[in-house]
Amino acid sequence: MAIVPVFIITAAMPLTAQTEAGSETVNPELESLLEYALSSAEQGNWEQALQALDDAERLDTDDPRINSYRASILELHALDVAQVSWTEGEPSEVQITGTEADGGEDDDTPKFVIDRGDKDSRNDPAAYRDNLRLGLSIKMFAVNPLSTETINTWSSGNEFIYASLGTDLRYWMPFLGRSLGVHFRSSGYSWVPGEPGTLFNSLDLGINLRGFLLESLTSRLEIGLDFGASLHTVNDVDTGIDRSGALFLGIWVSDPLFFHIFKVDSLERLVFNGGLRIYSSTTDVILETINYRLEGAWYFNRGYGGVRFEWWDFTIESGPMIMMSFSLYGGFRY
Repeated sequence: MAIVPVFIITAAMPLTAQTEAGSETVNPELESLLEYALSSAEQGNWEQALQALDDAERLDTDDPRINSYRASILELHALDVAQVSWTEGEPSEVQITGTEADGGEDDDTPKFVIDRGDKDSRNDPAAYRDNLRLGLSIKMFAVNPLSTETINTWSSGNEFIYASLGTDLRYWMPFLGRSLGVHFRSSGYSWVPGEPGTLFNSLDLGINLRGFLLESLTSRLEIGLDFGASLHTVNDVDTGIDRSGALFLGIWVSDPLFFHIFKVDSLERLVFNGGLRIYSSTTDVILETINYRLEGAWYFNRGYGGVRFEWWDFTIESGPMIMMSFSLYGGFRY
């Protein structure tokens, strides 16, 4: 019984047969069945591969390749099942049940070679980039900069909508390597949290560019650039609602950092994000606004969920102010 390392197998495994010398007469039907067994295993069609070996055995019960191939295919099948279980969040143990050729001597030479390459050298990692991300965040608490207290920001419906609830929608065009796209974001803060006299919300709509480094089929380091226009809404209890326009420029980075450091495949699903967005001056009161974010999320299938540490750094006539908050967020990607 052995714990299966998840990096051993991929969805489609390139297999290479090592043929055995010895037989002077080649049976074309037998060779065809063996080749079909290999190609079926390469595509993950395990039942077809094993059936082809059974048919080959009826033609020649003494060919040592048949049992060797069967043992290898059974082993790869078991690893494939365990890999699927692992990706669904259920670590699995597997019993390797392959059989060796009867009466044959032990041979350490593998009958199959797993060409791992970049997990599958025949596939282009660019084809596995996502097109769409839809995220939703809920601010759990914010830090009052006047007292350093952590305060829940759900004191009212207005505070929840303006400052606590955030959305982030990104779509990349299917051409140019899915590097050019559009995005929409809603985010904000309350001043002061819990008992706000002022609520601030920014609706951002713009263009997104991204590039890729350290890319494989299942993970990549992304570096992005955002720019566009914003609608800033300030809801003041004394003066009412004021709206103004602004421009913004932002940069961000997304990477399974621990995977690239420790080379452990299970850490591919733990993705860290960081970025900042600078807004132009919108009023005579607020001279400059910068939004920072640090995030960590676990990716599972098409979804993800994690935590976000965010702060707004804005400058008023009396000096700089910082609004820090902690949020839970999650979403869908495709």
